[in-house]
Amino acid sequence: MPFRGQAVSMITRCPTCATAFRVTEPQLSARAGQVRCGRCGALFDALAALSPGPSSRPTPEGAPISASMAVLLDKDRDVSFDFGPQSRPRPSRLWWPASVFLLLALALQAGYRYRGEVAVLLPEAKPLVQRICAGLGCEVPLPRRAELLSIESSDLQADSSHPSVMVLTATLRNRAAFIQAFPALELTLTSTEGQTVARRVLTSKDYAPQSTRSEPGFAAGSELQVRVYLEAAALKPTGYRLYLFYL
Repeated sequence: MPFRGQAVSMITRCPTCATAFRVTEPQLSARAGQVRCGRCGALFDALAALSPGPSSRPTPEGAPISASMAVLLDKDRDVSFDFGPQSRPRPSRLWWPASVFLLLALALQAGYRYRGEVAVLLPEAKPLVQRICAGLGCEVPLPRRAELLSIESSDLQADSSHPSVMVLTATLRNRAAFIQAFPALELTLTSTEGQTVARRVLTSKDYAPQSTRSEPGFAAGSELQVRVYLEAAALKPTGYRLYLFYL
């Protein structure tokens, strides 16, 4: 049993150079007994090399120290005494399966989010995407990249034949290298002070009827002429704003 306030010291001996060292139980347990000799540098198991003797008991303070222990008990030597490589905990076996599962979940989420782009940019994958969506009860939409669409020109004028009707004309352009879904248009009528008089959202059914389309969507690199009739002359707007977006 250790004395109160003191750690039990024991003697171990380097099997290479036979140098004896005095070590304590906390020092041995810190590296599972693996230590490096301070004289020859050899790494050895101090637990296996423990030797019996009076020094395996607590040494009272001020007791004489034998010359064979000088290497161990030297103050500088104690500071630099190496107890071998620190053992590292082994990674859990569940780490790899969990990582693979997360990567697969991320890939599936990205594939679902961009399934329209995948079907358009990889035509050979479109049948597979359609079959998967059919099983999941979803559709394969056309890409919706509003930043690749632009309003090249627009105008709003009163119809000379019908005083109560105004005519909105615009030219839309798809600058993408792939077909896209038709965007929605928001038309805002304003007063002289710039206040909003009326606002209306136009879908593709309003400005691009199915009977006039040659493509199921906005063809790549193409332009679309928009002409919409509005009964808004009674509001007497003096200006308008027009921008496109996806619902």
